[in-house]
Amino acid sequence: MHFTCYCLEQFPIDPILNELKEKGIAFELREHEGQPALWLADPQLVVPVAQAYETYKTRIEQQKQHTLTVKNVKQLPITTFLIVASLLVALITQLGERNLEWFFIAQMQYYPRGWVAYSDLALIWHSISPIFLHFGVEHLVFNSLSCWYLGSVLERRLSMLTYMGLVIVLALISNYSQLWVSGPLFGGLSGVVYGLIGFALPYQICKQPLGIPKGLFYLAIGWLLLGYTPIFEAAGIGSMANAAHLSGMLAGVVLFFIGFIFSKKNHYGY
Repeated sequence: MHFTCYCLEQFPIDPILNELKEKGIAFELREHEGQPALWLADPQLVVPVAQAYETYKTRIEQQKQHTLTVKNVKQLPITTFLIVASLLVALITQLGERNLEWFFIAQMQYYPRGWVAYSDLALIWHSISPIFLHFGVEHLVFNSLSCWYLGSVLERRLSMLTYMGLVIVLALISNYSQLWVSGPLFGGLSGVVYGLIGFALPYQICKQPLGIPKGLFYLAIGWLLLGYTPIFEAAGIGSMANAAHLSGMLAGVVLFFIGFIFSKKNHYGY
């Protein structure tokens, strides 16, 4: 018998053993250096089986990253803040029914029709605040789940300051892009979410795998393109914040490459 790998309690090896049994591969479970370990009769299968177990462990770790646990909440303070703040704003505004002026990016001007920018400290708050504003349960839930899924991956890979800076820049770019195109009557985390998608896509291609399925990127791009058609309005969903989505995604891509090139030139981790 040939030593293959240790069997870790937090990563039950049963799926690997079941597959070995189905294929008629001889194996044993016995201790090695005081720890339970897997041994194979065929030395040529040692490496592929060990790699299969490593892949299995990675997949389990990635699944644990996305679960809502106290441990994950502590490890993801910025992502948690974004979602909790959105929930609080949903309560304050009754999901977009009242107190909207507290969170719109600019002041509405009804005669003549238009908007007026805030100034001083109010400008700082209102430049960011639209990302916390949502107009329905589905809007809030979809954006919160998307933010948690992407944030639970990226916030662990980036430093806290880098991730915080990324979120703030994405919020500013998506918010002001939407203001420029349609005025201040909008809200939601989706501009930031699309920015995280735009950042994650080249990160996964150029730097290291994040475990984010390709289908998520295809779905996001497809949803973005559908937003420029009349389908959503015809279905009664309403119009999409297309400028926020598009500018957020493009900003995410650009910000990744800026950081990637800078880190390469200066030999910084990224």
